[in-house]
Amino acid sequence: MENIRHLEENIWQLDLKVDNETEFVAPYLIKAGNSFILVDIGPKVGIPELERQLQIMGVNQRNLKFIFLTHIHLDHSGGLGTLLKNFPDTEVIVHRRGVPHLIDPYKVLWQSSLDTLGWVAEMYQKPDPVSEDCLIAIQDKTFEINVDGLEFQWIETPGHASHHFSFMMMDKKIMFSGDSAGMFIPGLNDALVPTTPHPYRMSSGIESLNAMIEYKPEKIAYAHHAIRPNADLLLKKHIDQLESWKLCVSDCLKKGISEEEAIAKEISGVDLESGRLFSASEDFGGLRKALVGSITGFVHLINQE
Repeated sequence: MENIRHLEENIWQLDLKVDNETEFVAPYLIKAGNSFILVDIGPKVGIPELERQLQIMGVNQRNLKFIFLTHIHLDHSGGLGTLLKNFPDTEVIVHRRGVPHLIDPYKVLWQSSLDTLGWVAEMYQKPDPVSEDCLIAIQDKTFEINVDGLEFQWIETPGHASHHFSFMMMDKKIMFSGDSAGMFIPGLNDALVPTTPHPYRMSSGIESLNAMIEYKPEKIAYAHHAIRPNADLLLKKHIDQLESWKLCVSDCLKKGISEEEAIAKEISGVDLESGRLFSASEDFGGLRKALVGSITGFVHLINQE
């Protein structure tokens, strides 16, 4: 099936080909008994393709039971209000801090996205508001839910965003990490790269990675863009990667190197996997833009210390 990949017994990846780019925005679809769960849903521009793929998969108003939002950035939630017009009975689980910005996305979510992402936000399109009635706000740092026999354990994982949750599908020990553990890009020889936009909180981010390790996941499901084994090794590797980035960006700033593209060249010398994305073709334009944004996050982080 075009753009639909069957990854596990009851897990599929729906590549929305946003801006005609693969391995970028690809929600997960989980089948739980006779019900379905969507993990993140992508930006508004991707909703027509998402609805087409859901129809192919037999997903409809009656059986799309939940949407799990790891966080509310536009590439994860921007299409929510649009999608729910055709799925009015679907419930959405989200961090409590994300709720007001889904109900009224214009004042903060949309404007901050324009300021941070520029043309990328415009390409994603302005999000529609979401009715409060469909939102389930997680109030605590952990949360458990059983969906037709499948157990999920949620854990608060700030760093990339203050309103971020990751969750583990308990029967398969798969940790769905959202953007809390970086991006994984199969098309670039399995490159693992940071997702650290401003305002990135590194101490919280590393605490979140260590918290996920304590859950002993066997696999990790990256929002961008694959499920991979050896989750503990990948999470520990990402901690080392973040620390190497901080040292490199700090050295650059001390030398008077402050422009993101110039810093990218320096990072490419110490982090070969990020270097592959920095030098990637236009096929990975959106991911590359996100990685440059990650440099901006580290620059602000270091300047504030």
